[in-house]
Order: sequence, then C-alpha cells, then structure tokens
Amino acid sequence: MKNFKLLLSLIVITIIITGSRFQGNDEPAYKNKNLPISERVADLIKKMTLEEKIIMLGGTGFATNPIERLGIPELKMADGPLGVRIDKATAFPSGIAMASTWNPELIELLGSAIGRETRGKGRDVILAPCVNIARIPQGGRNFESFGEDPFLTSRFAVAYIKGVQNENVAATVKHFAVNNQEYERDFVNVIIDERALNEIYLPSFKAAVQEANVLAVMSSYNKVNGPYASENDYLLIDKLKKEWGFQGLVMSDWGAVHSSIPTFNGGLDLEMPDGKYLSMAALLEDIKSGKLSEDKLNDKVSRILTIMFKLGLFEKQNIENASLINNEIHKNVAYDVEKEGIVLLKNNNNILPINKNVKSIAVIGPNGNVARTGGGGSSMVSPYSSVSILQGLKNRLGDKIKIEFQPGVTFDGDAEPIANEYFYIKGTNKHGLQAEYFDNMYLTGTPILKRIDNNIFFKWGGGSPAKEIKDDNFSVRWIGELEVPKSGEYTFDGGSDDGIRLFIDNNLVINDWSNHAYISAIYKMHLEKGKRYNIKLEYFENGGDAAITLGWRAPEEDISYDAIELAKNSELVILCLGTSSQYETEGKDRKDLVLPNGQDELVKKILKVNKNVVVVLTTGSPVLMNEWIDDVDAVVETWFGGEQLGNAAADVLLGNYNPSGKLPITFPKKWEDCSAYNTYMKKDSVTEYSDGLYVGYRHFDKYGIEPLFHFGYGLSYTTFKYDNLILSNSTKTPDVWEAEFTITNTGKVEGSEIAQLYINDEECSVDRPEKELKGFSKVNLKPGETKTVSFKVDKNMLSFYDINTNDWKFESGKFNFMIGSSSNDIRLEDHIIFK
Repeated sequence: MKNFKLLLSLIVITIIITGSRFQGNDEPAYKNKNLPISERVADLIKKMTLEEKIIMLGGTGFATNPIERLGIPELKMADGPLGVRIDKATAFPSGIAMASTWNPELIELLGSAIGRETRGKGRDVILAPCVNIARIPQGGRNFESFGEDPFLTSRFAVAYIKGVQNENVAATVKHFAVNNQEYERDFVNVIIDERALNEIYLPSFKAAVQEANVLAVMSSYNKVNGPYASENDYLLIDKLKKEWGFQGLVMSDWGAVHSSIPTFNGGLDLEMPDGKYLSMAALLEDIKSGKLSEDKLNDKVSRILTIMFKLGLFEKQNIENASLINNEIHKNVAYDVEKEGIVLLKNNNNILPINKNVKSIAVIGPNGNVARTGGGGSSMVSPYSSVSILQGLKNRLGDKIKIEFQPGVTFDGDAEPIANEYFYIKGTNKHGLQAEYFDNMYLTGTPILKRIDNNIFFKWGGGSPAKEIKDDNFSVRWIGELEVPKSGEYTFDGGSDDGIRLFIDNNLVINDWSNHAYISAIYKMHLEKGKRYNIKLEYFENGGDAAITLGWRAPEEDISYDAIELAKNSELVILCLGTSSQYETEGKDRKDLVLPNGQDELVKKILKVNKNVVVVLTTGSPVLMNEWIDDVDAVVETWFGGEQLGNAAADVLLGNYNPSGKLPITFPKKWEDCSAYNTYMKKDSVTEYSDGLYVGYRHFDKYGIEPLFHFGYGLSYTTFKYDNLILSNSTKTPDVWEAEFTITNTGKVEGSEIAQLYINDEECSVDRPEKELKGFSKVNLKPGETKTVSFKVDKNMLSFYDINTNDWKFESGKFNFMIGSSSNDIRLEDHIIFK
C-alpha cells in the first residue's frame, strides 16, 4: 500500500508538471513563454479561424490586424532608415554618409540607437535598412542606401541590422530587389541577367538573412524579369526562402501588391498598408474549397506570429518612452557618424583646416543656414532641433571670428508661404481662402468640413487637418482671389504629399496629381499689380504623411548681389552648396547631376571677387563640379548629415577632427560616362541592365573612363605610408589566405586611414572585373605610429556566379591582391596562385 501511494503521488506530480508546461495553469500552450516558439505558433494557428488567419495577411496602415479573441497583438511598424519617422525623433545621417565612414562597428551603434527609439515610440518594427545598389547617380533614393559596391553594402547592412535587433526590434531589409531607380518605380520591368543579379544586387540581402538573421524583408515596387517583385517566385521563394533559408516575414512595400491569387501562391506574407488583394473576399471561398492551400496560409501567418513571439509581444508590448528618444547618447552617435562620414575631396594649398588667424568668414549658399538632415520621402525625420553649418561654426568659434551669411540663391521648396494679405475671399475684400474638405480622395460629394484658411502652409504629418477628417484618404479644394504687391514675374512653389493641382484664372498651371512623397512643383508667370486673379488649389492625400504648401518667390533683384558683396569683404568664403529633400527624394530621380538653381554661376561670380573659397557640398549622391572644380582650393562633401551636420562639419573645417571619410560611390565627370546612361529611361516601362556586372567603379575601370573622384577616395590632413605586404596561406585552414601589411602615419596630426583590399581574378574562364573590393579596415594612427593590418580571404569571396550551374563557382588560378587608399590609389600589390 505504501508503494502504491508513492506511485500515485509521482503520477500526480508528473501530471501537474506536464500540465504546467503545456497548459500554463489552464492557459493555452501558445501563452506559455517557456515553450519553444515553434510550438507556441503551431498551437495558436490551430486555434485561429480561417477568417482570422486571412485578416492577418493585410495591414492597417502601419500595423498588422490584432485578433482580440486570442490576444494576438498588433505588430506595429515605423518608417526608417535614418531615424524613427513618428512625430519628432533623432535625425541620423543618411545611409550614404553612414557608408562613407567605412566603420561598420559605428553603424551597429547607430542601429542600436534607432532600435531604442523605435521602442521609445511604442513600435516593434523599423522599416530599415535600405540596401539597394546605387546604379544611377541621380537616383532619388541613393542617399538612403550604402553606395555602389555589394561587399561594402553588405557589411553595413549586417552591422545596421544587428544593432537594431540587439534592441529587441525587428529590422526590415529593403527593397527586394533591384529597386535602383525612382523613375517609373511602380511598374518598371528590370531585365537583368542572373549573374549580375546574384553578384551585384542580391549580396546585401543575402548577408542580411544569413549573417544578421534579419526578421523581415520588404519587397519592392518594380518588376524583375517579368513578374512584380511582390509575386516573384524566383526572388521570394527560390532565393530568399529556399536557397537562403529565410524564416522571417516578407511584407510588401506600401501599395506594391497587384494581384490576389499569384501573390497568395507566392512568397509574400503580408500586404501593406492594407489587405486590398489578400482579402477575405478574394481568398476565403477558394481556401474553403481547397483551390488555394490552407497550408500556404498557415505558413504566412506563422511567419507573422513568429516575429511577435520572438519580440515577446505576447508577454509585454512596447509602450512609448520619451527617455529613449533623442537623448544625449543618440545625439552623440548622430554626431560621430556624420563626423566620420564627411569626405575631404580637395585641399590645395592646405587651405583647410581653417587658419585660426582668419578675421572674417562669409558663409554663403542655400545650405549654409539650413541643416539638410536628409532627403525626401519616407525616410525624412523631423528632429527636435538641427544644426546648420553656419550655426556649427558659430558654436565652435563664438565671437572670435566675424561670421556673416547670405543665401546667394533660393532652392525650390524654400519659398515663403504666400501671406494672408494677398488672398481674398472671392468677390469680397476679406482675406483668406474658402476651403472645402472631403472624406475621399476625389473631391466628390458633400464636403465634410468648410472653413476659411488664412493661407496654404499645412504639414499634418500622419494626422488629419481637423477632428472631422480621417487621417488618410481625404482631399481639399481652396478657392479665392490673389492680388500681388507689385508687377513682375512670380515663381509659384507648390509642395505636396501627395497630389496637387493649381489653377490660375481657370488655367491648370501645376499638375502633379499622383501619389508621391513631399516634393515641390514650380510655375513661373507674369502678374500685374492691382489685378485680381482667380485661384483654385486642389489636393488629395492617399496615405502616410499629409502636407500641402503654396509659396512664391516675388520679383526681386538678383539675390546673389548681396552674397558677392559679402564675399568681396571677407577673408574666407565657405560656400555651402548642394541639393535638398526637394531634389533628392523618394518618388522621382533628379533630372540631371547639375547643382540646381544657378549654384555653378554663383561659384564663378564669387571666385571673381575672392579666391579663398572652400566649397562644402551637402548632397545625397554625386553632383557635377566641372565648371569650377579647378578654380577652388577645397571641396568637402558632408552628405545629408542628420541633425548634427553643422557641428560635425565645423569640427572638420576647423581641424578639431581630421576628416577620414571615403566615397562609397563614384563621382563621374558627366552622366554620359556612367554605366546606366544607355538604358535608363530609354524604353517605356522597361530597363535593361545591359551593364551587367559593370556598375560604378567596375564600369569606369573596364572602359578606362576617368571619373571626377574614384570610389574609395578621400583625403586627410595627414599622410599615410603602406609597407611590407605579405601574402600567406595557413596550413590549418588551407582555403583561407591572409594579406598582412603595415600603415604608418607620416604626417604631423593624428588621423584615420581606410585601407582597402581589391582582388583581380586574372585567369578566370569568364569575364570578371578589373578589381573588386573584398576587405577594408579603418585604422587610427598618431603621428609617426605604425600598425599592422590584415585581411582574410576565402574561396567563397573569390567565387563567381556560374549561370550554367546556377551556383557559385571557384576556379583555381592567379589572383592579384591590391592594397590601396582608394580603388585608384593602389599602394601595394602581389599575387598568389590558388589551387
């Protein structure tokens, strides 16, 4: 009897323990955080109805649909990749500036900061990083990505993602794939050979999956070799999920889904921002009948749920925490990245750093008194504060040196709003415009709100114009009269996100009636003082941010006059040129590489009165400088530098920090020299990537074209010497080779050098580039100091993609190792015969 009681007790204890493990005190298994995630997901899937599963396939703007019955939370998202795009947050430097640091460890810190701010906004997923290759120098989103080289881009993709996901936030690598232009991005068909696709355009995505274990991938708008990316089985199934083993969530870019059945049968898991195609109406009956696979549905929902479980959202959801936003740590990270990303392109006569004995400095140019923190579109972050180059110099110099400013030229999008005193209610002498707000995008039906607006300068962000109006899918019409203060030619500047139409005296003068990020449209016309002009402005908002502005540039004398006078009377001119978010933005490519709005002429005018000119460029990608580059002593590229741009630029200009950035993209002398010139915009809705592997420096090398500035190029205030290259092969790891060498700081100031390893396969059976980046290292050296640097290379790094076997292939032969300060400045060279 005693043994029986003992046995019974053990059985009871076993039942209790087992029940606790699998039921969690009568709770379902999916709520037991001690179980493996796969078990929790499987249990939850079994408990979901077919309807609940289908609902999970479509978003609700910037989140997934919650299922309250089962306690399934929202998966909440936020735009990136330069910071969290919700209200105000830290504006970090652009992706191109990040890559210019050649410092992945620093970018991992930046990723962590963005991850923390994402949590601080109560969000779970950041829609970043953007890793598309910069194939076209005027590409509207080049500034978001990491440049033209797949190896460099991969290193920064991995670092950024690890930083974000270390903070228990999901990163989303985008845009998959071959999304390298904004022109016709919604439907352009990219025709590309498989080798170029795998060697140039896919490596950063592969590294994101296999090295960084990224939790989410975003499909792109464009087609790739026929099918749209969101229903492209080669990309989403064959490559991503099968070959690379991706276990995470594949979501669409916003509005990038075009079908129900092909998309459902493909590799896409989540349609954003809503379930327009992956909807109940489109899928339910076909799944019930067995025409569509419920196993396929379960796999998609499982991937969404898996992220939620990995982030712990069933136990604790992120809530807003202001202490995680724009704190001193994050401001310092933004500063450090911008400081290391600034590239010194020219420095004749050692005009930089600025001589401390200078008595007066003229800061001139449209980017002098404004911090151009980033380009336009879904990556644009609203900082709490930002520092312009003018303010940065004043912060560092105080009243030691006289500093004055003149803009010289005005950018599109910078025009002042038309003041209320020039608008009239139609047929009256009362100022303002009659506004009608509609609860649809089509200006149809009865207005939901009528009111008088003083002028047109509205930036509602993700909100709505009034409590009566929903956040998205609305339209507005303003009607009134306009009377100008003086006769002359006026430049109307209409900015919008999304559609805008401007009528003057019933003539349609601005017509950009399409979905796009905030950009300006310009129209010039002669207006007479004393005459009333009928004006009608129409606007629609489709989703995301909402903004509409109407400004003008009134007739005026050449504003460069004051700038020239200031330059004439100053010892040194800091000429702050470049572009802005109006020119480099999501939704469009630049029309050319020329500095906009007469900046080249401004440079030439100023050089006539003062030769001590330092040009400071703030751009997101290359610009042409041929008209003045030989006549200025110094050129500095700051990129779109985030909120700390001015402080970092000032420290570089003043020598408080020795510039160490290097170009992650080639600067051409002209657009015609670039690989994409013969195919871009040449055929309606089709772009043939006939340049194949030969993008960026690979193209310039192959055809012997001299660019303005080479890939990997950047100057310093000191000099470096490379010595003692030794190539060796370890007997313990015969498939790995090592290149070891020394670098010495031969100058008088401390500085960092970025050593770069390029390799050439001399005896390959297929055509290969003259050189390809396979390693880099940023080394800080005090004056006279020497350090040893080494790079390891394995067979995988030396392989090419074989289109006959659809796999990577290594061929033995002669490989040339080239160590350099840039792709064109090779300091050491040797070779090994690899067996």
